[in-house]
Amino acid sequence: MATTKQPLPSIVSSEEWEVALNQLLIKEKALTRARDALSAERRKLPMVKVEKNYDFHGVNGTTSFLELFGGRRQLIVYHFMYAPDWKAGCDGCSWVADAMTNMTFKN
Repeated sequence: MATTKQPLPSIVSSEEWEVALNQLLIKEKALTRARDALSAERRKLPMVKVEKNYDFHGVNGTTSFLELFGGRRQLIVYHFMYAPDWKAGCDGCSWVADAMTNMTFKN
C-alpha cells in the first residue's frame, strides 16, 4: 500500500505558536457555539403523538405500546441500518447503540 507523506508544519517560536493557537481557539469556540445552537434547535423540534393502538405479542402475551415502554410519555427512535448483503448492522449504528446510556427520566 502506497502512502503519501504529508509535509510537517513549519517550526516557529513559542510566541508565534501561541498566536496561531489563539486564532484557532477563536474558530473552535465559534464552532462549539454554532453546534450548541443547532442542538438547542433539535431539542425544540415538535413531537409526533402516536394515536394508533399497537399490540405486541411476546412471551408474556399481548402488550400495548404504552405498556411496552413502561408508561413513559416519550419514545426516542433510532434508525439502525442494515444492508441486504450485510451480516451485521452498520458499524456506526452499532457504536451508537452500544454507547447509549440509561436515558430514563423521572417525571
